[in-house]
Amino acid sequence: MCGIAGHARAAVSTTPPPDPQVVQAMTRALHHRGPDDEGYVSGDGVALGHRRLAVIDPEGGAQPMRDEQRGLAVVFNGEIYNYQALNDELAGLGFAARTRSDTETLLHAYAAWGDQCVQRFNGMFAFVIHDQRRRRLFGARDRMGTKPLCYLCERGMFAFASEPGALLHHPAARRELDPEAMARYLVFEHVPAPMTIYKGMRKLPSAHRFEFDLDTGRFSVEPYWQLPVPAPADDGHDELHWTGRIRGALAAAVTRRLESDVPLGAFLSGGIDSAAVTALIARRLGARHVQTFSLGFSDPRFDESTAARQLARAIGTDHHEQIVSARDVIDALPHVDAILDEPFADGSIIPTWMLCRFASSTVTVALSGDGGDELFAGYQTFRALPAARLYNRLVPKPLHRLVALPLADRLPTDNGYFSWDFKVRQFLRGVKVPPHERLWRWLGAMAPEELSGLLMPDVLREIEPRALFAQLRWLDASMSDPDPIVRDTHMFTRTYLAEGVLAKVDRASMACSLEVRSPLLDVELVELAASIPGRFKVRRAMPLKHVFRQAVRDLVPAEVLQRPKQGFALPIGAWFRDELREMLLDTLSDKTIREQGLFRPEAVRRLLDDHIAGRRDHRKPLFALFMFERWRQHWLKGVETPATRIAA
Repeated sequence: MCGIAGHARAAVSTTPPPDPQVVQAMTRALHHRGPDDEGYVSGDGVALGHRRLAVIDPEGGAQPMRDEQRGLAVVFNGEIYNYQALNDELAGLGFAARTRSDTETLLHAYAAWGDQCVQRFNGMFAFVIHDQRRRRLFGARDRMGTKPLCYLCERGMFAFASEPGALLHHPAARRELDPEAMARYLVFEHVPAPMTIYKGMRKLPSAHRFEFDLDTGRFSVEPYWQLPVPAPADDGHDELHWTGRIRGALAAAVTRRLESDVPLGAFLSGGIDSAAVTALIARRLGARHVQTFSLGFSDPRFDESTAARQLARAIGTDHHEQIVSARDVIDALPHVDAILDEPFADGSIIPTWMLCRFASSTVTVALSGDGGDELFAGYQTFRALPAARLYNRLVPKPLHRLVALPLADRLPTDNGYFSWDFKVRQFLRGVKVPPHERLWRWLGAMAPEELSGLLMPDVLREIEPRALFAQLRWLDASMSDPDPIVRDTHMFTRTYLAEGVLAKVDRASMACSLEVRSPLLDVELVELAASIPGRFKVRRAMPLKHVFRQAVRDLVPAEVLQRPKQGFALPIGAWFRDELREMLLDTLSDKTIREQGLFRPEAVRRLLDDHIAGRRDHRKPLFALFMFERWRQHWLKGVETPATRIAA
């Protein structure tokens, strides 16, 4: 795993030529992604930089890697898991591999198949190739969005990096807040691609490739893959057909991710996904050779460490466990601030970073269970779908607005994990709305209409609240299957997983120089899962992810198969009233909010007062504001305020 950066200038550009020192500064800002080595190459108006975390072929995989004969150079972040099979195919075309590095495979694949090479890769990747003969840069991100890539493109200049924080070292980058991106952050708890929080900076979306023409400065982006949809409901396949295929695809995906020249382990929670992955690793390598890692919480309502410990004992792994408290989280926050160069409001970023730090002291590669809940319908929102349909059919809008919502506001507040009052209020947010809005009104921190009461008038004029769900409307319209289970698994996968979960895992793991591999995101398994009709994933009176549970039932103890999902969450709501109260009040003080100039101080004060007094559970909007302000103070400190330029 690595960090990449670079700069290119087209022949027609009026911008200065690439400065090797700028590319070095960008690249060295990515040291945490690749502490083992660095490399640079420049020429023909292009400068490329690379930081390396050596995992496969430490001696032969240095980057940037060049093919002098064909005029190619590449910087690559990721792993191509099918590189050996591709090498065999490429050998038949006259491309002889001189190393065991998948970087060489990528370079040869581009030489052989051009832009279509990305269709051949099974892996996680972000790469940029300088093609001197065709006078262009070509690059892509993997299908799921596991590896990141952000860029600047203006006046015939193109610059890129693995992280926005590195790209901020480029002179064309502006440390200026994009209000439209901030509004999306408040709704989605992250900044969705193609936006970043910084004006003028963009992310390459997952499953997209780009070209930058070194003569004309033309820049183009296009998708190269999309999730498939299930065949018609009468396709004749039964449950046994699907469970057999899932099991085979999962076993192959795990095997593909076991190649490593450095120590390898696995994350193990109390859930079914990591348990199945770990059991398959143990069958392949021998349980006593498998090191597993879990993080527990001192609050028993949020703790899965006992279940993880029992699982490790049942599988026979060498298990490592760390229990964290509110004090540990407080101590970790400055470290998390330093890695979040964009605001991020999923509270699990903190324990994820702590788990990665814990594991990285022992291993360099860890396999995880990420992706199972999104692909196989493992979230409680899937249980809520029939109730939402019934509610929408039986309850008129006036009754919903005038009776149901006010009654929900009066429910007593419980600080527990996914408490009853929290579920009721979140459920009501996602009914009586268009289908494409439902999921993110259930998941997000705020609804678009709530922004008018939060944002200052000058900021509000910079955004269009009605457009915040436009991308979801387009995504929903692109899906032909009417089954809400299928539509929501696609929505989860393309938004929550790609933009939230995977961004979190990448940033947390790479900050600790740890490579995380996710077998459930193997392209063959993803395409298989997406093609399974919804009725096999969610069955009445059966646990969620039914078909996946059936596929791994001989790998996972029965008590795990029956255990309901518990997310990797912190008791933020309770801590904001107790252990984190002073930090919350200090971070969101009236003085700070007024000086910041983005939010209405009285609106923030109302959220704080109601939550701390126990009148309302505002854990999600408060955490979003809390993390935003911490990001602003760390990353935009000293930049002029929005009172003059909508900049923080």
